Amino acid sequence: MSTARLARNADLRRLIDDGYGISIEGGHLVVRKVPYVTTEATVAYGVLTYPITVSGDQVVFDTDHRIWLSGSPPHDQNGRPLTLANPEQRQVTPELTAQFMLSSKPAAGYVDHYDKVTAYVRILAHPAQAVDPSVSVTPGAAWQEVEDDLPFRYRDTATTRAGLGHLTDLFRGQRVAIVGLGGSGCYILDQVAKTPVDEVLLVDGDAFDNHNAFRAPGAASLEELQARPSKVGYFAETYGRMHTGIRTEHAYLNEENLAILEGSTFVFLAIDDAEVKASIGTYLAVRGVAFIDVGMGVEEIDGKLSGLLRTVYAPAGVTPEKALERVPKFKGQQDDYDRNIQVADLNALNGVLAVVRWKRHLGLYADGAEETFSTYSIYTNEISNETPTIGSVGHREQLDALPEAGAA
Repeated sequence: MSTARLARNADLRRLIDDGYGISIEGGHLVVRKVPYVTTEATVAYGVLTYPITVSGDQVVFDTDHRIWLSGSPPHDQNGRPLTLANPEQRQVTPELTAQFMLSSKPAAGYVDHYDKVTAYVRILAHPAQAVDPSVSVTPGAAWQEVEDDLPFRYRDTATTRAGLGHLTDLFRGQRVAIVGLGGSGCYILDQVAKTPVDEVLLVDGDAFDNHNAFRAPGAASLEELQARPSKVGYFAETYGRMHTGIRTEHAYLNEENLAILEGSTFVFLAIDDAEVKASIGTYLAVRGVAFIDVGMGVEEIDGKLSGLLRTVYAPAGVTPEKALERVPKFKGQQDDYDRNIQVADLNALNGVLAVVRWKRHLGLYADGAEETFSTYSIYTNEISNETPTIGSVGHREQLDALPEAGAA
């Protein structure tokens, strides 16, 4: 059973967020991967279970003090059998049978499911941890099903622990496209894939080669590089291990195939073809789709690298001319970035700044600047913003003087 139903009960949600492997099976609450000490004084893992009552979406706490163990006779760290364990078979499901009934009744009883489960886990696990200090009673979210219809293969317990689960609603219904996965684009993907957007569309026509591996998050294996996968294929396989909504288009965007972006609610552009960007920007603006364009120019000056990172935000509802106002109109002369110099930290920063701007666009982060254009200067370590009403601030002249490099 999905943990979504369990998460509607505050006490069961605490167990989920603490990392206990719980589920409901055959009318029983089931707790898996519970460590205990065997007759041979070794640590084994059993299953605790007891019958429950489900009323609508709620799991009612109307159980008594008993719980059942599927496993062998439990002992303390000195090899003595635990007296609370009594042989008593209980069939939970066709696949799960408990062999022992455990009985420990505190004077005040148990307050809720969390109180009862953690009490029995402590009784069994403390001796096990005395035998092996590395033993854990909380196997983690990998043992739990994903709540509701979130597009993940395992649960994000950090968000619920922080009490910010309601903010995930901002991402629902979002279909994000990332055009270009050469440098900053793959770092954009690294962050977007960790949000519960419904879909992430990857668009790129290139193969994933050695120089890309040194610009990308994670570490590709030699065998993967030798296979020369497409960029979209490589990244879809990597991030598909976490996010279920990864979709790919192994193609270069042009005026003939812009319909690839149809249905996208937001688009990141991380390519350096200015002519194509103008076509894409016009296509999106006409359809009321917001987008962010990223790029950077890097030059060697006196033996050191300098330059700017650029983020252009085009909100929905503006004209194509306004949307493209600060997007470079042409590809300038080749710069040091084009020579495949490895500046993955700048790629990462460029991508993360774009994602932060996107999250402010969604309303996840507070937005006091509302800028549509920003630059980060390597030389001065400064971020400068430009808004539609204020005009140029900071590094505009510097940016216009630098050769333009995209993030592909």
